[in-house]
Amino acid sequence: METGGGAEKEVDRRRQVRLIAIAVVVILLGWFAVANTRKVQIDFWVFHRQAPLILVILISGLLGALIALLIMRRKPKAEE
Repeated sequence: METGGGAEKEVDRRRQVRLIAIAVVVILLGWFAVANTRKVQIDFWVFHRQAPLILVILISGLLGALIALLIMRRKPKAEE
């Protein structure tokens, strides 16, 4: 008799699918960034800078991933 083996396989499959999806997104982001290497003007509220577009794309992607990670880790409060 099986005792929960199916549930573990389901979790492993979800983890594999999630890792593959993350890898595809990272590869596409990297490919897009490498294709855009010219310098661009970055306007902040108080100052202006020029930076390579590849850097802007990569930093934006990393910040987006960090925000998504923080949102996913947040657990809803249990209702009483």
